[in-house]
Amino acid sequence: MLVDLEPPPWATHLLSDLTDWQRGPLPVAEVAPFAIPDDAYFEYAWQDADGGRRPDPHNPNPRLNPWWDYASNLAGPAYRPDPDAEVGAARPQGRVLRLETESRHLGETRRLMVYSPPGLAGTPLPHVLFNDGKAYYGWGKASQVFDRLLGRGEVAPAHLVFVPPRQRTPEYAFNPVYRRFLVEEVLPAVEGRAPCDGRRMVWGASLGGLLGAMLAWEHRDLFQAVVAQSGAFLFSPDMDTINPFAGGESFLATVRGGDPTGLLWHLDCGGLEWLLASNERLAEALAGGGADVSFVVRSAGHNWVNWRNGLAGAFRRILPPGA
Repeated sequence: MLVDLEPPPWATHLLSDLTDWQRGPLPVAEVAPFAIPDDAYFEYAWQDADGGRRPDPHNPNPRLNPWWDYASNLAGPAYRPDPDAEVGAARPQGRVLRLETESRHLGETRRLMVYSPPGLAGTPLPHVLFNDGKAYYGWGKASQVFDRLLGRGEVAPAHLVFVPPRQRTPEYAFNPVYRRFLVEEVLPAVEGRAPCDGRRMVWGASLGGLLGAMLAWEHRDLFQAVVAQSGAFLFSPDMDTINPFAGGESFLATVRGGDPTGLLWHLDCGGLEWLLASNERLAEALAGGGADVSFVVRSAGHNWVNWRNGLAGAFRRILPPGA
């Protein structure tokens, strides 16, 4: 698909999935028609002279990015959202339990949600722990997608645990205190109300994917599977997380220096985003180490439309029927 964007008169740069947003804004004088895959979902914005990011006034499409309200979008003629992600106004069919837990590690009260399928709230089931829980529950509508798959017999039942952060980057980026909070405080609090059968999976996007991978790697006695969507595997503890476009890939080094078997891995990533190469290297290292790993690439960037389109496939991967 050929994209021919018309810069507004106030625009100085184009920000987009193709230019890594902050890292490589394109001066408007250099904006020319460019190609994206026919099946792509593509997000972009214009930057003004004050550095502000603004949506394209010529684009009438509804903005679909819950984190970046300035992100306009285009879709190629062959783009189709995953049909199982299009749940409309459907509400979760099971029990939604809202909990508060007093955290000794964080020194404050934290809130979380647990979703249980209809009639199974008191049944021991696998637990799926979602980082960025508010986004996965509200924007991703993970519970409704799960209901749809469960109703067709395509997945096994599970309790879904949604844990939102409060200070996302400091908590998710190489923070052992936050990981202890999840293991030592969240899991016991949840499992006292929604029993676990001993099987646990962890799921996250971007930094949440990196956090989940580290958590499961450290606690293989507790976790058996990892879903990382556009995992921030380029990161390392010594990098500048404000400008995270070059890193030491510390988790990749951990995998290469250890044994990745014993965990089931499901990675997915956008083909238009800056984290693709680091995800490819991690998938290769996991497979080379004998791990059970799947890797899916969609024609999209680093955004929630991409990740929502990957929900159903990841559920089928980690919760096959009869498991």
